[in-house]
Amino acid sequence: MPPRNFALDFSRSSYVCQSCLTSLRGVKPDSNPQLWLTRHASGLARRGQRRLEVAAAKAKASETQKPPVDPKTNEELQKLITQLQNGELPDSVDLSVLEAADVPDGSLDVRYFEQTPDGQKRQLSSDGFNRSTYGLDTEVEDAINDLERQMVATLQMLNRLEKQGMPDKAEVLRRQFKTSLKRQYKGKTGPEAEEYGLLRISGFSGSKHRAIASLNSFLARESVVKGGVPKHKDLVDCWKAYSAARKSLSSAWQNVPREVWDFLWMILSWEKGVENPNRMHHLYVLAKDMKAAGVALKDPQQLLAIEAMFIEGWKEEAIEAWKKSVVTIGSKPETFTGYYELGVRMLSLHGDVERAQRAAETLFGSAEKADARILIPIIKALAAKEATAEKAWETYRHMRDLLGEDMKLQDYDEVISLFLGANCMEHALQAFVDMMFSGKVDIRGRTRLPIAVSNQFFIGKWLKRLIGAGDLDGAYKVVVYLQDKGASASPRQLNGLIGAWMRTEAAENLEKAEDLAWNMIRSRLNYVHMRGRGSSMHQPTRLYDPYPYKRSPSTEEGDFHCSTRATAETFSILAENYASRGLHETLEQLWGAFQHAAIGPTSFLMNQLLTSYSQDGKADKAIDVYRDMTTNQNVNPDAYTFLALFNTLSVNRLLVRDSELAARDVQRGREFFADMVRADWKFDSPNIFHLLPRTIMFSMLKAQDYAGMIVAAQAMKELFDFTPPGPLLIELAAGTATLRVQSKRNIALVMEANNLVDNLILQHRTNLAKRGVDVDNLTRAQKAEEVHHVLRNLILVKAKVQDVPPEKLEPHLELAANEMSVSGILGDAGQVAKHRKIIGHVEDVM
Repeated sequence: MPPRNFALDFSRSSYVCQSCLTSLRGVKPDSNPQLWLTRHASGLARRGQRRLEVAAAKAKASETQKPPVDPKTNEELQKLITQLQNGELPDSVDLSVLEAADVPDGSLDVRYFEQTPDGQKRQLSSDGFNRSTYGLDTEVEDAINDLERQMVATLQMLNRLEKQGMPDKAEVLRRQFKTSLKRQYKGKTGPEAEEYGLLRISGFSGSKHRAIASLNSFLARESVVKGGVPKHKDLVDCWKAYSAARKSLSSAWQNVPREVWDFLWMILSWEKGVENPNRMHHLYVLAKDMKAAGVALKDPQQLLAIEAMFIEGWKEEAIEAWKKSVVTIGSKPETFTGYYELGVRMLSLHGDVERAQRAAETLFGSAEKADARILIPIIKALAAKEATAEKAWETYRHMRDLLGEDMKLQDYDEVISLFLGANCMEHALQAFVDMMFSGKVDIRGRTRLPIAVSNQFFIGKWLKRLIGAGDLDGAYKVVVYLQDKGASASPRQLNGLIGAWMRTEAAENLEKAEDLAWNMIRSRLNYVHMRGRGSSMHQPTRLYDPYPYKRSPSTEEGDFHCSTRATAETFSILAENYASRGLHETLEQLWGAFQHAAIGPTSFLMNQLLTSYSQDGKADKAIDVYRDMTTNQNVNPDAYTFLALFNTLSVNRLLVRDSELAARDVQRGREFFADMVRADWKFDSPNIFHLLPRTIMFSMLKAQDYAGMIVAAQAMKELFDFTPPGPLLIELAAGTATLRVQSKRNIALVMEANNLVDNLILQHRTNLAKRGVDVDNLTRAQKAEEVHHVLRNLILVKAKVQDVPPEKLEPHLELAANEMSVSGILGDAGQVAKHRKIIGHVEDVM
């Protein structure tokens, strides 16, 4: 927390009651007060109106010194000045009007007076009059004078252009000037439709000017408030420009107009529909600067400033400022509700619950309409202490009664989360029962829950809401509490909680997920052990402990013994997590527990084991596990199984090629392909549909099994409906598994491969053209046949490079087909339909 050497002072206020104003002005209470002393925002229109009045006074005083001007000229002059002050530019101007209306500035002595609140009058200088009436200093006044002179000079220049025979150029300049005037003088419109007028900070020079110029550039940006709603970029740029200019501004805070302060406040306090995470910090800094500049905060601004002070760590000072504002902000109808709601929130968070409750009572006891949800901070503060937990429940009931039918699901969820966080489990359960049964079922004080609550459907509804809201620890507390009440969650519900914990990838949550999963596994093993005792009742009773396979729980809830038994999904979730984290030994322990769990093994768990063994360099062990599970345990493999098997080949694992291992890879690759053809499985996702054929082709290419490649390509065409895409052809031609690696060698290989594929396509189409085929309008089937023809020729080219010409390769095709179990399938429509791996067409998978 920052040192407590500063706090905003909101005890002073510019508020004066109506009766005091009446006595000061010396008028009756029922008469209309004179508002001529009221200071308004210094807009250009009001300055223009005052200037016209002064100009009229000058003109009247100079009537004795100058020949009278034609009334028509005065009328045109009045019209011109009005247009200029309104930001409009006339199409043409008679220069004689400007010359005839010229009045010397020094020919008239004007004195200015101001009436003080006690009724006395005092004379003001010109600068004092500007500051009192318009909030302008001399520099700003001079800038306005100069700007008006530039506008008149521009009109004169445009008239001269027209007289010199350049009306088109004059029209273009006139339009540009009109656009510039409209942009600069029509002002900015805030979200509440307030007009901010010209926003500019002046009075700085030298090294300080650059930061101020950047802030002025932001203030002049048209897109800052577009349609009354700032964008996220506006908020970021606003704080960037202001924070850079703060040091320079602090040397002369008085040079910052009130309109600029209000505009900056409007931007930095914006929160509707725009992300503004540092909103309160920015407002805290801005409020300090406004106080240093002597700018009084408006009532809504004071409320936000107090809240910002509290959030920034000045809790006691913020509460004290809130107390002092009770007569001013707290007594006005427009800020009454916001004032007391802020007090309830701050006092509840600070632990002063009694004062927070009194503030809430004042709020609800007034004629102003209050939102009963303001009681939620009080509920949280009361629930945090065991001694006041029952009062928290009573406050929740009171809030629910006040809201009635307006009580929403989000309100219940928030209250339930508060009770769960405070370990008020019975209150949390009753609140959820209220939400589900509209308050018609009462379970408080019961040792056993009614059947309407003690069922997996009810528990599942609650857990789903908690997990969906991200309250995973709350969901676990519900599981423990309800099991103690005799209601156990289903395995699917707990598996969902385990998966949600693991998806966070936080170390603490991973440990909680593992502990709960192994707790479920222990329950499953105990159940299997008790079920298997059968006729062996003479044996001493003991419970099976799976924790030789896994350490005991280390969390605070370690004494919780879950009665819900693990399923195959539980093992699969753990297996996938261990495989992705490279925990091979732990995965082996899981497999040992799985073998005792008497659960039918699944292909998913087998695939995780194969992947883990392969990554651990135990390819032979992976293949043994595959043979055992598919032969002895009747596990049906799927596409992911064969993907894992092909990845066990040495050509896919080792960086350095071994000729002896590569020769063994040829035989194993053909065996895997044969098993894949004979097994009963189907493609279930586009990802594996593209990945498996690609892995097969590259595995055989790297093992230099060119005969196997040709047979595999033909078999996958008929059984998979697989047509190699163009990029795969280029990758096979280049011998690189990816086109995304932009190395110099890869780029050269890809360019050479692309030329090779293009030449093969050209040769094929030349042969088609010789047979009279229209190569410019090939059908879809003809294009697919072309790709397969190019792939076959590409394989022959690769084989020829390795001194295996086509005439030497052809005799090996039949042997490869036999070893890959496709010799009796290819070409036989019945056999193809029987072994087909796609349901319907390729589009069904895609």
